[in-house]
Amino acid sequence: MSTPVFPPTPVAPPPALVDDGRYQFGTYNGPIPNINPLDAGMRHTRFDSVRRMSRNLRLKEWEAFQLGDDDWFVLGAVYNAKTVGLIQVLAVNKHEGTITRWETKMPAPTLSVARGLLASSSRGRVADFRVEIGNHLDQWRIAVDAHHPGRDELPSMGIHVSGRCDPSVAAHLVVVHPFSVDRALYSHKAMMPMTGSLVIGSEHVGFGDDRGFMIIDDHHGDYPRPMRYDWVTGIRRRKDGVVEGFNLTDNQVLDPAQYNENAIWIGDQLHRLPAVSVERPQGPWGKWLIRDTSGAVDVTFTPTVRSTMHVGPAKALAEYYAPYGWYEGAIEAQGVALNVDGMFGVGEQKRITL
Repeated sequence: MSTPVFPPTPVAPPPALVDDGRYQFGTYNGPIPNINPLDAGMRHTRFDSVRRMSRNLRLKEWEAFQLGDDDWFVLGAVYNAKTVGLIQVLAVNKHEGTITRWETKMPAPTLSVARGLLASSSRGRVADFRVEIGNHLDQWRIAVDAHHPGRDELPSMGIHVSGRCDPSVAAHLVVVHPFSVDRALYSHKAMMPMTGSLVIGSEHVGFGDDRGFMIIDDHHGDYPRPMRYDWVTGIRRRKDGVVEGFNLTDNQVLDPAQYNENAIWIGDQLHRLPAVSVERPQGPWGKWLIRDTSGAVDVTFTPTVRSTMHVGPAKALAEYYAPYGWYEGAIEAQGVALNVDGMFGVGEQKRITL
């Protein structure tokens, strides 16, 4: 095994994602006030409007959340792929191994993905199905509201929750990482305690008192084509109320030893991790092996609930596997370790050419 290479500690954020036409590459510990990806590459010529339009069409933009308690794990998103929009809420019963899906595609211009988490919102609505994420990091709070009236065999759904992410209970990982000198991945992730309600059909199913947790993920990527990445995340809330979890990604950024989204969260502390790889010797529904070259990350993901979304003949336009399941193993950062045995979460294997 080699010696682990840990990325630099996050620093204070810049005023804007792009300054004077250049992405402010780095890893930061708080929200960037001005998320302005369309200003990248601007040269103050008469062609700037064309460049701005082209960049906007390339951007993959979404705001997603994962939330739950000891019994439930819920994923939701407002997603703009520019060719199509999507709103979704997926509720997984961890112990029964079941999933209920509320989702619909929609014209991309009819939904809104926030650019930044200060006094903003991401929202989409089709008829009586709506998903809204209220970003109030100026007050250190995230709110999620979603509703579906039900249809045929699909039960109704209602979510109303609030996550608290002030520096006393949560840490923020904000990345601006290069795909090239003028193409970047921006992402803002945080894990936090959550309170609120989940109603499915006539049953009020969650969440347990002082057991709720939430992950928020604001994401804007000027990805290469095809877009590819492997991703896993897991989270739980300890008996003492502390939220702990991890995020591990193998994507297309340059120099992943310096730039990556890999980290563990323990309460208000964030600890960065080396670059990782993901192996699936038995395919997407078998065990996933997430490792780094030094042994600092040694995690196994065992899917128990299947979820897919493929587009085009032979999955030519999009091949996407997103199972839910249980983790085991250990992660060692600088001066701290996290045992992930019995932690629940989600993984993604994604390739998109849309």
